[in-house]
Amino acid sequence: MRLFPKLSLNRLRGRSILDPAILATEQVFLAPPFTPEVAAAVSLISTRLPFRADERSRLLYQAEANAMSEKEYEALSPLIGQMARPRRVLEIGPGLGRSAVYFGRRRLWDENAEVHLYDATGAQTKYKTRHYDRPPQWPDISSFCGNLPLLRSFLDHNRMANYRIFNAAELPLSRLPGPYDLVYAFFGLGYHWSLEFYLDEVTPLVGENSVLVCTLHRNFRPFARLREFSTRILYCRDIKKNAEPRKLLALSRSKLPEAGVSLAEAFPR
Repeated sequence: MRLFPKLSLNRLRGRSILDPAILATEQVFLAPPFTPEVAAAVSLISTRLPFRADERSRLLYQAEANAMSEKEYEALSPLIGQMARPRRVLEIGPGLGRSAVYFGRRRLWDENAEVHLYDATGAQTKYKTRHYDRPPQWPDISSFCGNLPLLRSFLDHNRMANYRIFNAAELPLSRLPGPYDLVYAFFGLGYHWSLEFYLDEVTPLVGENSVLVCTLHRNFRPFARLREFSTRILYCRDIKKNAEPRKLLALSRSKLPEAGVSLAEAFPR
């Protein structure tokens, strides 16, 4: 019988695991007041830190969200900046919308871009390694950990316009109204769940001159079908102290600008 809730070592260490520089990050994305519901939703999505229904937790989450978004923006900008500015954007697994707000305000895409967000309300995650190659298939959404009502409230709190939320419980990924100029996923497809598993569903959503970007799991290995696409690997600095940069895979049907490094350089074996 377990007497105490299971906590990760990171949660026990709290904010000490973070690079102190995150506190100096510009606060582009603003978190609303932390009610018990908000704290619980954030804790399910952001698993590195302990959060409670108080102002300290709100400020900590806001700082973490902005720092992560800034690092992702820095990684994507050299590539996206050499392409036509996206006018139709899809984020798969937006959580509570931090990157959509941040990227929009930093003009990663066109200021009038239509932004679609695909997620589902859930109460658990299936992020263990055993699920990486065999994640639950739609209509099983038991691996989702979003909160759609709170996602909308976070976006509205940040006065985000031109967005539309699609509920994964009602619509499979392949039926979203693509194509999009930019499709991205940071901590879901490609990271917790194999990109190869979802490739047939997601590539129809990417136009001829468009790009798909996803974070790669540390155990990722290139697979044969990637040869059908132009690919680049972008490096994204982590906000955790002494952590190695995360690898982002950019994929397109058309030749990508030479940002980052080639797949062969990133995975020489």
